[in-house]
Amino acid sequence: MSGVAVFGGQFDPPHLGHLAVARAARDQLDLDVLVMPDGVPPHRPACGSAPADRLALAELAFAGEPRIQVVPPLQRDRPVRTVEILERMTLEQPPRALHLLLGADQWAAFASWSRPDRIRELATLVVAPRPGVDVADPDVIVLDMEPVDLSSTEVREAIASGDDPSRWVPAAVAAEIARRGLYR
Repeated sequence: MSGVAVFGGQFDPPHLGHLAVARAARDQLDLDVLVMPDGVPPHRPACGSAPADRLALAELAFAGEPRIQVVPPLQRDRPVRTVEILERMTLEQPPRALHLLLGADQWAAFASWSRPDRIRELATLVVAPRPGVDVADPDVIVLDMEPVDLSSTEVREAIASGDDPSRWVPAAVAAEIARRGLYR
């Protein structure tokens, strides 16, 4: 195994694009992928659903995927910055190459993150393509996959409008969204 990839985000809800990105990183780069739903997002407004709901949905979305593991948030009561997660991992993990997995939309805003230079020291950036976002950086690995043209915001809006989410999320996630009455 060549390393581990941290795949953080709100996952509100986790959708088929998230699953495709995690699989591509695992398969193309021989990485174990740690999916880390935010407890309290550090750079976005609070999520529409509770951390426990998003964690449960992520566990369902990635269940049974070899070498992809969902990890609970480090803190549920305060924002945790990516740099904090990576610094902690370098202390706690056996020495393995760290990677940070993100979508091209987040990569485009990466310079505004807390301590982006330190993040680059700690981890190799792995970016999933998104329509309309050019990733022109020789130090970034761009996954070889169809651009992900789906967002959790679009999924939430569709559910709120009464649409069935099963074409955008794994079946188990759609069932759990309905059972919990989320995003309506």
